[in-house]
Amino acid sequence: MSVKKSFVVIGCGGAGGPAAILTSKINPDVDVTVIRAEPSFIVR
Repeated sequence: MSVKKSFVVIGCGGAGGPAAILTSKINPDVDVTVIRAEPSFIVR
């Protein structure tokens, strides 16, 4: 049985964006999700 690993980043400002990119480069098996706020809606 395999376990799916997930990494959720809330916000791209500061270190959020680089952390998401670095995580996906270091371990491509991890599912990276970035949640960031937009003026009229939330992008996932």
